[in-house]
Amino acid sequence: MSKRKLPPLVVIAVAAATGLPMIGFASSDAALHGAAAAGSHLQVIQVEYRLMLSRGTVKAGRVGLEAIDRGMDPHDLRVRRLASRREIVVPELMPQHRWDGVVYLKPGIYELWCSLPEHARLGMHAKLRVVH
Repeated sequence: MSKRKLPPLVVIAVAAATGLPMIGFASSDAALHGAAAAGSHLQVIQVEYRLMLSRGTVKAGRVGLEAIDRGMDPHDLRVRRLASRREIVVPELMPQHRWDGVVYLKPGIYELWCSLPEHARLGMHAKLRVVH
């Protein structure tokens, strides 16, 4: 009897009707599939006290988001379109851990930052442009 390997489970919370961002949580294998299904991919490296984006511009719609804590301290990640109060929240990561997911971004300028005390003030922030 042969065992079939089931595909990895990807859980995506969708709030399209309310305009809230779509956020996905995925294992590493599933993240690759989710990123392939997304229109763009953005990697955010977190190090004391910087955010390094793999690119400064992504296409609007589904975006594969990968956050990696390469520092020595825990970090989280917040993403918010300017003039909006809604935030995408990537949970706090321990050093050398990563988070993969799929988010839905509308066109505009977004700010990204670590919300832990003093981290953004010390330089853990960046801007991202989302285009049609």
